[in-house]
Parts: sequence; C-alpha cells; structure tokens
Amino acid sequence: MLSVCIPVYNKNITKLLTELMSQAKSLAEVEEIIILDDGSSVAIFDQTTLLEKVKIISNPTPHGRSAARNRLLNEAIGPYVLMLDSGSAIGCSAFLSTWIAELNRKKGLVYYGGSAYASDPPEDSYFLRWKVSTSRESKSFEFRKKNASTFKTNNVVIHQQVFAKVRFNEKLIQYGHEDTLFGFELSEKNIEVFQVNNPVINELKDSNEEFLHKTKAAIENLVLAAELASSSTRFRQQIKLYDSYLKLKRFRLCFVLSWLDKAAMNWLTSELLKGRSWSVLRKYDLYKLILLNRILKVKA
Repeated sequence: MLSVCIPVYNKNITKLLTELMSQAKSLAEVEEIIILDDGSSVAIFDQTTLLEKVKIISNPTPHGRSAARNRLLNEAIGPYVLMLDSGSAIGCSAFLSTWIAELNRKKGLVYYGGSAYASDPPEDSYFLRWKVSTSRESKSFEFRKKNASTFKTNNVVIHQQVFAKVRFNEKLIQYGHEDTLFGFELSEKNIEVFQVNNPVINELKDSNEEFLHKTKAAIENLVLAAELASSSTRFRQQIKLYDSYLKLKRFRLCFVLSWLDKAAMNWLTSELLKGRSWSVLRKYDLYKLILLNRILKVKA
C-alpha cells in the first residue's frame, strides 16, 4: 500500500531511518522505504545500519528538490507515497500505523500530516529560523482543518494517480517553493488535500545567516514558480508575500521598497542576524518584500 520516500542531501538520517524501519517491520502495508541520495558528499547513514525494507538510489550530482521527488515517485511501487524530509524526526511509535489507518478509510488522494518544531527557543544565532517556523509554518491540526489548503511536501501522502496530473516542476532547482507550486496546481485541478493529525518533528536547524541565504534563494524560486504556474495571476494572488507586493505596486508605492533597499537593508539584515530583536517577524516580512522588489526590478 505505502512507499516511504526520503530525498537526502548531505545529512545523516540514521536516527530517522532506524525508527521508520522499526515501525515498518510489523506493518505489511508498508512495502518499502526508498532513500534518494541526491549527490551528497558525506555519508547519509551509518554503514553498520541493518537495512530492512530499504532501497537506496542515488544521483552522482545534486539534481535539486523537485527532480529528487519526481525520481522517488517514479521508483515507488506502492499506490500511496509518503514523502518525508531528511530533517524530520518521528516522535510517535504509531506514526506509520496511523498513516495506514487513515489510508484505509480511502477518503482521498492527498493527505498532509503536519510538522512541529521544538517548543523551546534555541540560542540567538539560530533563533530566526525557529521563530519564523514556529509562528508561520508549524500549524496545529485545528488550524489546518479550517484552512484545508495547507500543503507541504514534508509528511505528505499522495496517491500515484495524482502524478498523472501534477508533477514537481524540475525547472525549480534552488531551495524553496516547489511545494507551493505543486500545492497550487493541486487546487487548480480541484484535488483536495485532507488534513491528518500525525505530525513529524522538524529538526532543521539553520543559523540566522544560513536562513537568510535560504530566504533569498526561496524568493528567487518563488518568482520563477509564478512564471511556471498554470495561472500566474492566481498564483501571485494566493501568495501573501506576492499579494502584498502587488498591492504596493497598484498604489505606485514600490519606490518605497527601492528606497529602503538602499537606505535600510544593511541595518535590517544586521537586526535579523541578531536573531532575537524587537518585532523580528515584521522585520523579516519587510526584508522579504525588499528582496522580492529587488529581484523583480532586475527581471523587468
């Protein structure tokens, strides 16, 4: 019934893999665990790990997040595919059995289980990623039920039928928003995302500097995703960052962002690099708007 698929790049997933194998051992419905090593330069699991139900495939060089996911989907034999990120941890001993029980109800084709972050904040130099993630990304099951469009590629189960209609766009090579575009195309084809209360623990830990670098790459990818969407107009309207920018543009206020880019971007960056600072989320939102304006000016 279920293929568990994990793309990996330069991360050791021994702990995650061991827990999945332990749970899969007693579940005949879990047909396989597929690991795609996307051109890693470090070992992705301990060589002493006993691999049960595990298939390892690899790319000689990194192909990017979208291409990695598409290859995993091509390799999977189960009608349902559970996609997990390599930075995940399993916090519940019934994680896989909960997914099997949910799929046996046969309600739909796409299910999202959610993710959670550690409740205790990290040190200042790693604070920004944690603050943004806990405030903006880690949504409760109750919230997700009321906002059913919530979709991420970490901890999502998708039936193979869906991939005849929607694939991950391999033109998106950089970090970020391949899941945003995929989720948008699902909604365009009226494919419902069912929300499930079965979260993973997201253990990604980026320094403030690393997170700002990823943010820039993600916004560049967002601009490209908008160009690749089946309806660029609707895509931009549904993305809060893009919609805010378009409102400023409508009132001819983008010059303010250009002025801030010259006058305040260095200060804003230094504030975000501190991690803990007054109104850090508002500063981060402004930082993203300025970056989006900068990128779109270059493309104009």
